Amino acid sequence: METKLNIIIGQGLGPLQFGATEEDIKDIFGAPDETENDKESNTLTLFYDGIMTDFVLEPDEEDETYRLSSILTSNPDYSIDNKIQFGDSEEALIKYAKTLKAENPETETDTETNEKYLYFDDLNLVAIFDQEGLASVQISAWDEDDEE
Repeated sequence: METKLNIIIGQGLGPLQFGATEEDIKDIFGAPDETENDKESNTLTLFYDGIMTDFVLEPDEEDETYRLSSILTSNPDYSIDNKIQFGDSEEALIKYAKTLKAENPETETDTETNEKYLYFDDLNLVAIFDQEGLASVQISAWDEDDEE
């Protein structure tokens, strides 16, 4: 598959939008390699090893249908808003985030794995960097309050 899927901050991944159902995800990506239903956090996670992507669903308050709320991916074939590639530097992502009017991210370093986490709260984005640059991203749906 030569098409580069685009991670769209606040919206989703390619044609898959936040709020999609489990069936919507399966229609696009097929059956997951593994499914985990976490009763404690009331989430359903679909793991797709082949595309290095996990989809987290939470129940909708109105109809209790599980809907896509978060995406975690380390797939180098994806890009963020067609601007940021996996392997890019922290500086490149921060510079791009500033074009979206994002505040400076909170940072945290995992000394065991030597990974650095950048938390862009106003973008609902967590970026994980290793020695080679951007390694993983987690994006979540924007709340209605975030869209102002």
